[in-house]
Amino acid sequence: MGNDILDTRGKILQAAIDIVGLKGEVTTREIAEKAGVNVAAINYYFGNKNNLLKEVENYYSGLLYDDQYEILASKKLDNTEKLIQWAKSLLNFMFKYPAIVGLIVNITTEDKSYSPVLIQKIYVNREIQAAVEDIISEATGIKDKKILNYKYLQVFSGVLGPVVNLLVANTFGKRESIADINSPNELDEYINLLVNTALKN
Repeated sequence: MGNDILDTRGKILQAAIDIVGLKGEVTTREIAEKAGVNVAAINYYFGNKNNLLKEVENYYSGLLYDDQYEILASKKLDNTEKLIQWAKSLLNFMFKYPAIVGLIVNITTEDKSYSPVLIQKIYVNREIQAAVEDIISEATGIKDKKILNYKYLQVFSGVLGPVVNLLVANTFGKRESIADINSPNELDEYINLLVNTALKN
């Protein structure tokens, strides 16, 4: 019986993860159909759709966190390459799963008390911020904590910039994006410039 419960719950969660990753907006009926269960099973195992979507957000946040941590802790990459790979990882995640931002907005609109896991694990994560600042400090010789905070903010904001730019271009249509981040060459050029600028004294 226990395995049946885990299997059914797992199927529902995996179905939601797959659908949200592909298209963002999702109905309980779509999740139930993909999982091969009835709609009532979602409420039975998760309470409601929002609770299920919170677990989906938690799943994707964990993926990004693990990737970020692995890059920043790598012994195989030099400081510049760590920052380049970290920035690329963050940017690629946002382009691969743009629906996650929308998912967070929807959940927090309906549940004001919800604190998104993605924000906690990535944006306000002191461990990741400290790792990035340590890399910048080691590469530049800067020891001033305030300047290191600014440098971290510079890189993090620089990663978010193209995402906002693309959203504006898509939302208001017919406006050309400032940079074609979908082009691997242009993405490399942008990230290299961003990181090298941050590593200047």
